[in-house]
Amino acid sequence: MALPGGRQQGARLDPTNTLVSAARFYLQFDGMTGGEITFAELTGIVSEVEATEYMSSGSFGVTLGKQFGKNKPPTVTLKRGVDMDLTLWKWHKDVLDGKPTARRGCTLTLCDTFGTPKQAYNLVNAWPTKLSISGMKAGGSDTAIAEVTLTCEQINLDEQIKGKPPTS
Repeated sequence: MALPGGRQQGARLDPTNTLVSAARFYLQFDGMTGGEITFAELTGIVSEVEATEYMSSGSFGVTLGKQFGKNKPPTVTLKRGVDMDLTLWKWHKDVLDGKPTARRGCTLTLCDTFGTPKQAYNLVNAWPTKLSISGMKAGGSDTAIAEVTLTCEQINLDEQIKGKPPTS
């Protein structure tokens, strides 16, 4: 029986072909001019469905079971050094102002050390729900880090990304 990726059932996995190692992350979204926003760290992609209990009774007595529950909105959390690019701040301001155009389609791409895309996720109607800057001390040499949490309606894996050349 053939499995996704052309593998046969019972075939051994080649870890060098199946594991994704990412050195860079970038985000592109609808209506964006000037390329993409790069990130140094992806702290998580979360997609979750609540489990609900279902109770029924019949001739055999009471039966308890679990059912699919409500979908929680998926989130993506990314970190990057603070620079002069105000794209995230402007986007978050649109959300704070309640602008309907603040929901945007996005593509989050994971690249290897050579800049080759290894995996991509399409975020449907995403918006930044949280934007924070790490603490700093005056006179310190630490880099200020911005952390953004994007919430969206749905996250889809882009299965066509493997082997595409980098955009820049």
